[in-house]
Amino acid sequence: MQAPLAMPRINSRYKNSNRICSRGIKERCIIRSLARVPDQTRNSVAKDMARELGLPFSNSYGYVFKELEECLVPNGIVQESGRKKTKMGPRALQESGIPSFRLTDAGMLVAASLDELELEKRVEMVEKCLASKATANPGEFPFYESVLAWFRSDPKVTLQLIETGVSEFIEGRIAHPIIPLLEEERGHSGRGIDRKGKGRRAG
Repeated sequence: MQAPLAMPRINSRYKNSNRICSRGIKERCIIRSLARVPDQTRNSVAKDMARELGLPFSNSYGYVFKELEECLVPNGIVQESGRKKTKMGPRALQESGIPSFRLTDAGMLVAASLDELELEKRVEMVEKCLASKATANPGEFPFYESVLAWFRSDPKVTLQLIETGVSEFIEGRIAHPIIPLLEEERGHSGRGIDRKGKGRRAG
């Protein structure tokens, strides 16, 4: 029997407190690291976490491995982006390479919802996501262009819609965190959006 999917705790807080829970802090740290520098190995992300949270590297590596394997990758927030060759370790590892990771389109919006990330980087994440969506859907290119123009006109306001979308996405209520932003732009055009999509998660 397959184990249940581990839900992200990015916005989860301790009871009777406004503090983000321990798992949430670590997940946010991983996402920030990949937002600032994509295509990193677990080792590289773990070094960032160790430095930022003041943890021993061995501990931070274990946290990074666990969160990527059990939560962030299965939930469509992070994806493997390639393999980096190495001359260290077992022969099998040398031949297959060390996996590197980057944020998915959905993961970019999750990063954009983190208020501890620099505003310029948050804006960049949304712009990259919209550009990716436009490229993947040529017929919708003018629409995504209008969404991008609207976002650039008032990013602080539209980031609030992104935060709403991320919360609903994490809770499994919508297929992609971009949906509230698209719905707002479409307005009453009559072109509905499938909020749930075909699956639990969308990249």
